[in-house]
Amino acid sequence: MITALLIFTFLIVFLIVSLCFHLAGGILKLAFKLLICLPCAILCGVLGLLFCCTLILIPLGIACFKLTGYLLCPFKACVI
Repeated sequence: MITALLIFTFLIVFLIVSLCFHLAGGILKLAFKLLICLPCAILCGVLGLLFCCTLILIPLGIACFKLTGYLLCPFKACVI
């Protein structure tokens, strides 16, 4: 009886600690995305627009738009 109670208590504590780490990881991921990825994505988008205004640099502008898409979703796999 005591062993089952001890295992149940350990399981509850383990679940609470894992939930805390999951929440902390989500907060760190959001902070990384807002502080680093979002300004870089805006800059790449503006550069892509400027590059697409010229005839010669259109491929570079398209590459900037692809990089912008990656910067907005940095933790997802690239599906092209």
